[in-house]
Amino acid sequence: MISRRGFVTASTAALATAAAPAAAADPVAAADPGPAPGSPAAGAAGRRAESDQRRAAAELMAHRILLADDQQNDLTMRYLKLLTGQEKVRGGPARDVVVVGAGVAGMVCARLLLAAGHRVRVLEANRSRVGGRIKTFRGDVFQDGRHQAEAGAMRIPSSHVLTLTLGDTLGVPRRPFHLVDVPPSPDRTSGDSKVTYGSWNGEIFSTGTEPPYTAPSGLGTRLINVNGQVVSKADYAKNPGPVNKTFGWDSNQTTTAAFNDALAHARSYTQIRNPDGSWTDKPIGDRLTGMAQLLYDLDNYSLLQYLVDIAGWDTPQIQAVGTLENLTSRLSYGFLHSVFDATDINPSVTYFEFSDGTDALTTALAKGLPIEQDRAVIRVESSGGKVTVIAEPESGPEDEACNGEIGGSQFRYEADAVVLAMPYAALRHVQFAPLLPYGKRRAINELTHDTAHKVLIEFTERWWEWDEATWRDKLGSDYRTAPHGPAVPAVGGGCISDEADRFVYFPSHPSPGGAPGGVVLAAYNWSADALRYDSLTPQDRHREVLDHLVSLYGERIRRYATDRAVSQSWLRNRWALGEAVIETPGQLLSLGPHVAEPVGNALYFAGDQCQPRYHAWISGAIASGCEAALQVANGA
Repeated sequence: MISRRGFVTASTAALATAAAPAAAADPVAAADPGPAPGSPAAGAAGRRAESDQRRAAAELMAHRILLADDQQNDLTMRYLKLLTGQEKVRGGPARDVVVVGAGVAGMVCARLLLAAGHRVRVLEANRSRVGGRIKTFRGDVFQDGRHQAEAGAMRIPSSHVLTLTLGDTLGVPRRPFHLVDVPPSPDRTSGDSKVTYGSWNGEIFSTGTEPPYTAPSGLGTRLINVNGQVVSKADYAKNPGPVNKTFGWDSNQTTTAAFNDALAHARSYTQIRNPDGSWTDKPIGDRLTGMAQLLYDLDNYSLLQYLVDIAGWDTPQIQAVGTLENLTSRLSYGFLHSVFDATDINPSVTYFEFSDGTDALTTALAKGLPIEQDRAVIRVESSGGKVTVIAEPESGPEDEACNGEIGGSQFRYEADAVVLAMPYAALRHVQFAPLLPYGKRRAINELTHDTAHKVLIEFTERWWEWDEATWRDKLGSDYRTAPHGPAVPAVGGGCISDEADRFVYFPSHPSPGGAPGGVVLAAYNWSADALRYDSLTPQDRHREVLDHLVSLYGERIRRYATDRAVSQSWLRNRWALGEAVIETPGQLLSLGPHVAEPVGNALYFAGDQCQPRYHAWISGAIASGCEAALQVANGA
């Protein structure tokens, strides 16, 4: 297999050869000048060269997606051992290292390098907090200071063993997150529930000592509101036809089942379908070969093109499934991201959340690290085997920043190696001397960064846990029935709408400290849907989102809403500049090989954009932090 460094070197050489001036006359070359430019033979040779380059890129990216090295060793297993201290990063002599960015990737990398004896400093632009796109709203942003809610990462699939293992190792408590609604009960905790990972080489890793957590059956009482119809998810599952017909799709299949069927072609590259409909991974060698072929065949497909050309869908089916499965806003993006997301976000997956807020993980990660905040890096200079990082302080808020600036006294940091663990959208605003290689600059400049927007509304009472009898008691003579059927007590789960709010999620657990109320994620949007909320004022977002929630659950809920709605636009966050990388068609193979590639023996890169299987997930940041630490230590 061609290595990542080998691929990038070969690609650079090919580009250099294409741009080089003509060599001096050579008798042999003169006798055999090769195909004339523009001739059919020259065109065929060019297509072969391009095909060979794409195949090399596909093979490289298959290994990165499946987290397998050149010898088919399981990198997930290696990273688990690093995170738990069972192994240490080993390499050459200790180095002076500057890590830029105190998000999960940067802090994981810094901790591993410190444990290996390297001298590390971490620079963070944000003067108010660490954690990057992990951010928990709490305190005086709410009327009841005991409330908390997630601005960023909020759920962890049970298959994301890197995240769960890191949390368990740092002593960060976790509990179930209910993607589907379940009956209310005293606060469920997962305790130290076992999370197990089985490597393809037969090795088993597990964290936790208690039996694995099993989620209760969902109620399905949350609502679907599309095309003027409002039904419960349970009713839709029993009889999807009427809702489907409102899109012009005459089918009694649920949209979830339809999308799973559409993905069967893609899954068949790396998995075998069992008689009962379940899937089993192929042996790792076959899986790597299959993933490389999948990338070669389908990387140029958008999700829309795949659904039309491969799955054979028509427009009504695309609209129905896109709306109910949250795919519509990403139809133009690369198809493969939706394949990966379908594995991580679906009702059959068990999830966890960190009980004290997701930022409890980053607080624990930061403990003991030499972090300097208020250091916005503006320039990186490399010369004579050393790197100089130049940073300046910042002013103004991090979100919706319409004032403030980077500037003032400069701080200079000398290092043997620098790890740039920051979003590529932000890295584009950093100057490099000398210029970075062309492939790296292309990746920084061209990778597509999606956005996400959340609007959260605080309520003084947890009305979503009430039945109609409780509503009567609470409202007395003001009692009115709900617009869409009697209330059913539930926690967790969420609603789907074709209105601007799109997705609603209810808390899975009682509020901290016995607070009587709670915070509802009343609008959660991606891509173009998020951009529409980005453009509104905070006051208009609050009003519109509350009105939409009232249309589902009745005017009676309005009396319990406080004036403390909060929102998070990751596009308008000055240090994130977007939610995460989601490639457009072709970018996995054309840009992917350059994303995590070190530059020389001095510049290294980390962040979830560097791990193509787990863009936008904490696991991707953790994996990239582990990889960068190994690269620095080994001078890769």
